[in-house]
Amino acid sequence: MHDSDGLSIHMGNDEWIWRPLSDPKRLLVTSFSTTNPIGFGLMQRQRDFANFEDPVLRYELRPSAWVEPKTQWGAGRVELVQIPSPNETNDNVVAYWVPGRLPAPKTPYDYAYRVWWQKDKDTQPPGLHVAQTLYGRGYTHTPDGSISLAVDFEGPSDLESSELKPEAQVSVDANAKLLEQKMIHNDATGGWRLSLRLQRLDPGKPVEMRASLHSGNKGISETWSYILPPD
Repeated sequence: MHDSDGLSIHMGNDEWIWRPLSDPKRLLVTSFSTTNPIGFGLMQRQRDFANFEDPVLRYELRPSAWVEPKTQWGAGRVELVQIPSPNETNDNVVAYWVPGRLPAPKTPYDYAYRVWWQKDKDTQPPGLHVAQTLYGRGYTHTPDGSISLAVDFEGPSDLESSELKPEAQVSVDANAKLLEQKMIHNDATGGWRLSLRLQRLDPGKPVEMRASLHSGNKGISETWSYILPPD
């Protein structure tokens, strides 16, 4: 149950980033540095009733909120705060802009922006976008404590074609070892599934990872930017 399933950012350099949300065990604060962001927002991409099965609260109908700057904001960062919550009644996720240079006391700071409340036509990147992120234990013939992730990409029909055969560029930080990565065409959705299996080295520390799809030298998807919170 959730009102938003990810933070979407259209960076000042035209890169699109998707950070899936989670309910961490401890306070989790992360940020994305950029100059003159084009837009960002907490988005609800899961729009099927079957994703939630709640006939009363109807989480699949919750609006996305997209912030569109109307002026150049300069250097700074989009900060994401995720607070542990035992139930769905607490609003435990917030995203906001932090300027790189804070104003001096009694100094005016002018910003112009528009907030778009969206549902049927959410703001999305022109290429493939992340439809969902699945997390679980890594499967091997013997238990090894590995972690499995599946990332589904969907988007324009020409980029979903099984003839395209995109390649995934994946990176993980120093606290993890990438054991496997596999890309397959998802015939059930028409999109692409990136499957990853990794080993976390220190369970008490987070793991940052990124992935994007490419066809030749051309990027065809937004950047999946995932953080695995510490245990």
